[in-house]
Order: sequence, then structure tokens, then C-alpha cells
Amino acid sequence: MLAVFILLGLGSALAQDPRYPETTRYLVSAPDYRLDRLTLLKWPFIEVIRADRWKEHQAAKEGGKPAVAHEWRLPMSDLATTQEVARDLRRAWQRFEERYYWHAITRLNNPALYAVYCWAGLKGPDLNPPLPEVRVDTPSGIVPQGFDPGLGWPQPAAQGQHMLDAYWPIPQLDNEEFCDDLSLQILPLMYVPGFCIDIDAIGFSWCTPGYEGGEPLWFNDAEAQKRVSDGIAHAVSAYYPDYQKDVLTALRPRVPTDLSNPTKLRVFAPMPWQAHVLEGGAVVTPVMRTLDGLTPQNLVSEAQGIVSTLRQALPRLPEAERLAGTAYYYQAVRGLARLPFLAPVSNQLSGLIGGMDEQVMERALLALAAADEGSKLVGRDLFINSKNAPGAWRLEELKRWFPPSNPYIYERFGYLSFFQVWNRAEVSTVPDFRADRNPLGVAASLGMRALFYWWVPVRIKVSLLPTPPFISLSGALDWPRPIPVAPYVLPFAGERTYWGWVSVPEGYEIPRVRGTPGLGVSGVSIPGFGPEVYNILLR
Repeated sequence: MLAVFILLGLGSALAQDPRYPETTRYLVSAPDYRLDRLTLLKWPFIEVIRADRWKEHQAAKEGGKPAVAHEWRLPMSDLATTQEVARDLRRAWQRFEERYYWHAITRLNNPALYAVYCWAGLKGPDLNPPLPEVRVDTPSGIVPQGFDPGLGWPQPAAQGQHMLDAYWPIPQLDNEEFCDDLSLQILPLMYVPGFCIDIDAIGFSWCTPGYEGGEPLWFNDAEAQKRVSDGIAHAVSAYYPDYQKDVLTALRPRVPTDLSNPTKLRVFAPMPWQAHVLEGGAVVTPVMRTLDGLTPQNLVSEAQGIVSTLRQALPRLPEAERLAGTAYYYQAVRGLARLPFLAPVSNQLSGLIGGMDEQVMERALLALAAADEGSKLVGRDLFINSKNAPGAWRLEELKRWFPPSNPYIYERFGYLSFFQVWNRAEVSTVPDFRADRNPLGVAASLGMRALFYWWVPVRIKVSLLPTPPFISLSGALDWPRPIPVAPYVLPFAGERTYWGWVSVPEGYEIPRVRGTPGLGVSGVSIPGFGPEVYNILLR
């Protein structure tokens, strides 16, 4: 009866039956990522397959030709260390942004700010961004067109993070970072100050035109714009290449020399695929929570998060897959609850599937398989071609919203998470007005980083005396006043490095990668990366 019910629902389920491409595809295959390897002093790894190369390899094998490289092993990285890498990438941008602004504003307001920052060395707190939050993004182009489980399309974790955590009116780095190519500059004259004459004895006061509006008598706008342009050019030629170097330094492998204490291991094993540069692919690494974060209660919390995601998404699937979807994931939670080391929390895990009958769930899975066989009679598939998209594709694609976890969760639910780093070409301001923050906060940060030349007004006081010379003159400086200078806010146009975490169902495509694993872009090198760097992890 259950099989008949599912078959009746196949009309809507199969109406959008996608045909996953059989061309170049980068698939996850994870045969040995279990933490059990650590007891053998071996680090967990995964395998990835390039589907078109696999077919070429099969053809070559049948024809007696040399093997075609089609499968690669990638050692896993621990999740906490990828957060540290993300923080280093964010700090690299913050360093560039601070150097860029303080060089330009000091050059513009030379000699005043040169004396304060480059001579006196006035400085605020050091840049110290917090660990970025771990959250997966789901590139909309990676799933079949029209598939929407109602979970939203999360943006990369780096979205909105290319800003400082706090904008100070003084630099947050040492003066040698931005005072290069600067020296004390007195000439040319930048302005003739506006002034006021006050004669209190007769109640007389006169100011130059524009004084009250913050305008000097004359301002050398051409020189001001030249100084800003020179500052921008210097940042592009000197600071931007340093930013790119800082990114490469952040991406260096962090590989232990001793695997004897698994609870203390910190590993970052990046694989350039081909590189992170624009149109070059990405730097990727599979991630996992290691033993120090692997507690029974953590496993329960992660399973609860996954079940919560499923409860939100399953009702939006075609009717035929709702019941089958419950059974599809029932076996994963049941498998976790039966792990010996999770015995203390077995009841909590079982509670996630409370009220579900094991035999009913098994029959539901059998019915789903039977329904698939029935669909093949009319030339359609619920389970797509097993080589291109194994399993019930909608239920598999849901896993792209699952969080990074540990191998026990990965193994039971059939997915894997990656940390990825890639570049985007962007045109924006510095700070970036599109940042994912409170609009008032963005406006305030832009105001703190606007390009102003600061001039100082003068007030002249005339006192009348009863004896010669009958008058006395005294002067005082008024509060400094700003003059906006074009382009008013610093521009940015170039490649900027993003990072994030993605989850991939086993046997499905990895987003953002190109070509084959390994450095393949001329002129790009990652410090410490080489053909034998991961030998200790893959032994």
C-alpha cells in the first residue's frame, strides 16, 4: 500500500526530474575519514573524483593504455584551525584597509598628521579580529534549477566581513606600516585661512566670507586631489601586493610532525584546486571536529540541528518524498544511537526519532526503491543515475545545508564539509558600504574614513586702549574644520579574498573548484606547500 502511495505521488516529484551532467564534475568519495584512524596514528582523509577523468581511465584500462589520473586523496583539517585561517584572512584585509586609509589621509594632511603619526607615532590598539562564525553557504547554482527547500540561500561566512571591527580616529598599526614614501612637506601652500575680527568694546565682529560655513579664503584643491591620487596609487602599487602576500601566508599548510596525541592536533591541510585567484578555482580542505570537541553531548547537539533542518525542509518536498525522507534520515539517527561510546546519550538521540516505528521506516525505504523501479518503466528516475547523482536527489541535496561536523555524523548522514578560499573581483569603497552590518554603523564607519583636509580658522581680537598705541591685537586658533576632498571616500577595485564552509552530499559535486587538485596557476605559490607536505598525514 505504501509503495502505491509513493507511486501516485511521483507525478509531481518527477516533473522536475533533473539530469545531472555527465561532463566534468568534481565528486566527493569518502572511504576513510573515520576518527578510528587516529588510534593507528594515521590522520583521516577523503578521496575526490573527477568524473570525466574516471571515464577516461576506464576506457584507457579497457584499451590497455596508461592510467588516467582521476582520484586524489585530501587530508582533513580540523574545524577550529580553519577558523583561525579565516581570522588571518580577515586580518590581512584589515591591515590593507588601515594602511590604505592612514597613508592617504596623512599624505593629504601633511605636515600636521605627518608630525602626529609619523614623528610622534600616535597609535591605537592592534588589529585583533575575533574568530569568525562557522556557517555554511549554499551556492544557488550548485543545485538543480528550481530546487528550493525553503532554507534560504546562506551567503559565504566572509560576506560583510571586509571591514574593521571598530573604526578609531587613530591608526591601529605601527607608523612604519603607512608612513613609507612620506616626508615632511611644507609647500606648496594648501590654504589661506578664513578669519574673524572682534572688537568687543564696540560690539563689532566681522568674518571673511564662508567662515561660518567652514570655508577658508582659498583652498588648493588641485594639490589636495593630487595628494589623494598619489596616496591611492601608492596603496595599489605597495599595499595591495602585500595584501595578496598576507593571504598566501594565511593559507600556508599547518601540519604536525607528531600524531601521538590526537586531542592536541591542529591541522590545516589546504589543497589549491587550481588556485584561489579569480577564475582559477579555490583552495579547499575537508574539515572535521577533532577529538577535543568530540563529546557525546556535542554529537547530540549536532544531530538535533540536522533534524531541525530536516523538519523545516521536508514539508516543502513533493508528497512522494516526505514520508520517504523521514525514513531516509531515520536510519542515520538510529545508527548514531547504537554507537557504543554514545550509550550515555542514546536515549537523547532516540528521542529525536521518538514515535517512529523501525519496521515502518524500513518498509518506507523499500517502497521508495520500488517506486523508483516503477518510474523507470516510463523512462524517468526518482533515484538519478547512480554514477552521476546517487540516492534520492532532493533528499541528498538537502545535505548542503547541514553544518560542518565530525566523521561519525558525516558517515551516518552521508555528507562532508569543506573549508574554501577563493577570490572575487569587486568594485567598492573602503570601508565597504555593502557590508552586512547595521546601516547606521556602516554610515558611521564611512564618516570616520571620509577624505577631509583639516584647516584651522583664526580669530583676531582688537582691544581698545586709552593711551597710545590705542589698540592691542591678539589672535587665537579656532577649532579645525574639514574640507571634503574628491573622491571623498577611498575606492577599491580588484580581487578580494573570500572564505567559507560548504557541505557536499557524498557522490555529489564540490562547488567553486576547477581543473585538478594541485597548484595550476602561473605565478601563484603557497608558502610551505609542496608535493610531499602531507606525507605524514597520508601514510
